[in-house]
Amino acid sequence: MSNEISNSNRSLPSFNVHAEGNGVAVGYTDSINTTMNIIIADGSKSSLSTDFFNLIIGFDPFSTNRLVIERKRVLKEYISDDVKEKFCDWTKETISEIKKLPTIIAQERDGTTEQQAVFAFIREIKTQDNGIKIYFQKYFPIPFSFLYENMWELAIPHKCELTRTHWTIKGVNLLEVMQDAGLFPGK
Repeated sequence: MSNEISNSNRSLPSFNVHAEGNGVAVGYTDSINTTMNIIIADGSKSSLSTDFFNLIIGFDPFSTNRLVIERKRVLKEYISDDVKEKFCDWTKETISEIKKLPTIIAQERDGTTEQQAVFAFIREIKTQDNGIKIYFQKYFPIPFSFLYENMWELAIPHKCELTRTHWTIKGVNLLEVMQDAGLFPGK
């Protein structure tokens, strides 16, 4: 038996979702195992969805934990008709489903190699007179280049989508694409 760490596990990391008051972010360690614990802060007891993900472009995710998006840029652009129909009725049930989706938040593409996005989950959604206010929990930064280099896999049809402020939902398994791109351990 060897004392070396084996990287033979090529499956997706397991995500354990827990609800705990205001939530606690639990990071992951890539040298121990492939489990990331995510604490959902809204009190939700159900598991996250891997069939869809939120993509929010045009906001600095590192300076705050909330943002307001103009209504005309919320779930109206770069979204398929079936996904739009599934998520655009703004019922409590739909909002609860949206909060189970992994989320990427980033500023508009600026072309620098240092630009970062963030992997997050939406904690709360409020409608306001000036738009939709989102509170989110950040988990870890990811290179913006991941979005650009995986446009096809992430259902991003045009480069211009990465330069336009908007919120959309994509019918793609984000966690699988992230692992295939080497952003998770075991790759």
